Amino acid sequence: MLKRNDVHRPSVIDPDEYRFVSFHSHRGEDVFAAMAEADNFRRDMASTGGKFSTHEHGGSCHVCGNVHAMTLARFHHYPTNSYVEVGETCADKLAGGDAIDFRSFRDKVKSGIEAKAGRAKAQAFLADNGISAAWEVYVSGDGDTRAHEIVSDIVGKLVRYGSISDKQVSFISKLMKQIEDAPAIAAARKAEADAADPVPEGRIAITGEVLTVKVMETRFGLVQKMLVRASAGGYKLWGSVPSSISDDVQAGAEVTFTATLQPSADDAKFGFYSRPSKAEIAA
Repeated sequence: MLKRNDVHRPSVIDPDEYRFVSFHSHRGEDVFAAMAEADNFRRDMASTGGKFSTHEHGGSCHVCGNVHAMTLARFHHYPTNSYVEVGETCADKLAGGDAIDFRSFRDKVKSGIEAKAGRAKAQAFLADNGISAAWEVYVSGDGDTRAHEIVSDIVGKLVRYGSISDKQVSFISKLMKQIEDAPAIAAARKAEADAADPVPEGRIAITGEVLTVKVMETRFGLVQKMLVRASAGGYKLWGSVPSSISDDVQAGAEVTFTATLQPSADDAKFGFYSRPSKAEIAA
């Protein structure tokens, strides 16, 4: 039988010398809940400079030596600046009769197990639907585009609720295609911009592709605006849609018109047009 003379043996315990710090578990399934508790414990050790007591106790409970204690409470011992792990019964004694809330830790354990199961189920669901890459977007947190945000939000709902609709699956597929194509599109746009000529000045006849059509509020009221990329030169122009084509113009159309051009002060390959006339949409 182990003969003990340490200060932590049950017969000499003084509860006033102990302070509860955190919970701990030897169960593998408790790992997620135990991680947060371990962080709290490491911070406490850093502040005190204390270490675990090295006394012989014969079990997982450092006080009574119980070998079956799996969920434990960690206490700091002031006089020796050391730490001990104890089971529930001894924890109540060290706390001076005040019950340590082991249930709160078990609730965290349960939530952690459920979260782990939900994550595994979500990952399998995405793989079955051919969109495994969406999981990487969710767990990495990388990317600051709206597509990244929406994918992360939908996958988060899948983790929490266990399912998403067919429409959401289809939407994720489209968004992932956007995310995957984004670098190539950005590179193509940069190459296009690098190859463009500076915007000329003066009254010039323009033929180009309509990239965007927007209705904007101005001091003159609502005005329809469009962004056009010149076919000759590749520079981009922004201005009001000529009234003669305002009912029919849309993105992708080829238009011709004559207007006065003015380069932007910030970008020589972007400019503004004014007083457009002779506007037509190509057949």
